[in-house]
Amino acid sequence: MAENVGKPLGDRVLLKLEDTSDKKSSGGIILNQSTQTVVEAVVIAVSDGYPSQGGEWIKLSVNEGDKVLISNGTPGEKIKLGGVSYNLVRDSDLLMKL
Repeated sequence: MAENVGKPLGDRVLLKLEDTSDKKSSGGIILNQSTQTVVEAVVIAVSDGYPSQGGEWIKLSVNEGDKVLISNGTPGEKIKLGGVSYNLVRDSDLLMKL
C-alpha cells in the first residue's frame, strides 16, 4: 500500500479502522464504533510470518490492502504513526477477511 509505516513483527498485523461515522443500519440508525460489536478495518502492513515450534515458517492469513472484521474491543495496541491512528493486533484476533 502507499503508506510506509514499517513492518510488524511476529504474528502481528497493522490495521486502520474504517470510519463508520456516516454508516447507518438497515433500520436507519446511525452506527458508530462505540455501538458496534464488530468493526471493519483495512490491513496496512503485515509481518513476514513467524516460526512454528517445529521450525516451519507460518505465513499470516491476510495481505496488505485486505479488508477484515475485528471485534470492537479486540486486544492489541492502539498506536499513532505520523499523526494517523492504527491498531496493531495479532493475526488470530482477526474474525474474517472480506
